[in-house]
Amino acid sequence: MHPLFHPINLQEETLEKIESFCRTWDLGLDISIQTSGSTGKPKSIQFSKEQLIASAKKTNAFFQLNKESKGLLCLSPDTIGGKMMMVRAIVGQFPLYISEASLNPLNDFHMDIDFIALVPAQVHQILQDHPDKLKHIAHILIGGADISMNLMDQLSQHEIRAHQSFGMTETISHVALREIGVQNSDIYEGLPGVTFSTKDHRLCIHYPDIQAEIIETNDEVELIDATHFRWLGRTDFVINSGGKKIHPETLEQQFTTIIEGPFFLSSIPDDTWGQALVCVCEREQSISKDTFSSLVRNFEIPKFMAFTTFIHTKSGKVNRRETQAKITAHDWIRVL
Repeated sequence: MHPLFHPINLQEETLEKIESFCRTWDLGLDISIQTSGSTGKPKSIQFSKEQLIASAKKTNAFFQLNKESKGLLCLSPDTIGGKMMMVRAIVGQFPLYISEASLNPLNDFHMDIDFIALVPAQVHQILQDHPDKLKHIAHILIGGADISMNLMDQLSQHEIRAHQSFGMTETISHVALREIGVQNSDIYEGLPGVTFSTKDHRLCIHYPDIQAEIIETNDEVELIDATHFRWLGRTDFVINSGGKKIHPETLEQQFTTIIEGPFFLSSIPDDTWGQALVCVCEREQSISKDTFSSLVRNFEIPKFMAFTTFIHTKSGKVNRRETQAKITAHDWIRVL
């Protein structure tokens, strides 16, 4: 166990994963990281110790983390988020408390910390139980899944300052951040030394400290300048309905205020529209066309809804394609 790491009531399996990472780190071996598989087949990517250090230095510089700081790791050490929390502590020479991953890792945690990385589900639960505990953490990094408008509103209401991350496994961790909560912005700012361009409106990442080649993504963005962009959605999820381009992920953030439980937007072939916008929910419910129209334009209103149990990837993300493949033509209910 690294001397900077302070485990808190960890299970044997979690301890072994952390110790395994420490052995790999000490030997200077490459770190293997698995992609989520949410948009394609999962694959393993190898990164060198030097690449992980470069990434950690940029995050530490952005948040001004140093040996005077304290961090909490409450993500699985199997994930890229968990691994990078350990690397940031080692590089920044600051103590890292480590707890089991849970919905509310702050429930029985009473020490002062400066830096924490959370997924949206954890943020949601902490806001329900102990919102004041988040107020006392200087730097809150939220990633791993989409953040709903409802969750951002709650952060703002509780006057909590946080940052949403943008990145992918290929970039080791985030390459850009946007402030949410008290100062809510829809513009992402690149980490020091990272610049952006576009190709057919898709984001291209220039990250020489990680790899020499330009990283081309399937994310459609509005490029503000070389270090700032506004994210619109993934091009592989874009829906063309009646000649109108729809970014389902952007709409999903708005629909969290009217749809109960987990859901996602997708499309099905349609003779009239080409692609008809549809809403897939886990919880059965009835939402009228008028309710949707209070939030969005007419062409952004789902034409059909369906209800099914979601399939998830190993990293916990919803596998949209496999989930929708379970739905038959008879399951779709027209939105009236």
